[in-house]
Amino acid sequence: MQDEEHSLIKQCADGVADTYAILVERYQDMIYNIAYRMSGNSESAKDLAQESFISAYNNLRNFRNDSKFSTWLCSIVINKCRDYLKSQKQHISFDEIPEIPSAKASPEEDISKKQIIDRVQTALNMLPKDYREVVVLKHIEGLDYGEMAVILNINANTLKVKTHRGREMLKKILKAMGVLNG
Repeated sequence: MQDEEHSLIKQCADGVADTYAILVERYQDMIYNIAYRMSGNSESAKDLAQESFISAYNNLRNFRNDSKFSTWLCSIVINKCRDYLKSQKQHISFDEIPEIPSAKASPEEDISKKQIIDRVQTALNMLPKDYREVVVLKHIEGLDYGEMAVILNINANTLKVKTHRGREMLKKILKAMGVLNG
């Protein structure tokens, strides 16, 4: 897969712009999810994801084949999110998290699940930005510490500590909100 991506990237850099759509389609959900979890706002997340893909396209010649394209793309969206959060003078707004209801779930179960998801997003928004970044990348996007280290430019041991602390902060917030017991 990485060889295929490097071939697509080379084609894009050589002017075959249509091939970039394959990369966008492959990573659009991941990039949107990171932007959403960082910004807490669906419209801002769409804008941040689009800006990230445009920035990546414009800088394809700077992409080094020593990392995954997805890792490089994640670092771009994280930086776009950091800039966005710095520009916000007020707290982040809390939009609804879109979720596809389960065919087996009752309307009451769907509402209950939606409320929990909303509370988790609210709790994520309460985390300091640097802890939110590591929690989103590790526990929501499922990246490994090596990828995270490249994206955030932080060594893996520091990331492990930050991720643990961020997770503990999130648990404490969720307990205070009544989402977690104990």
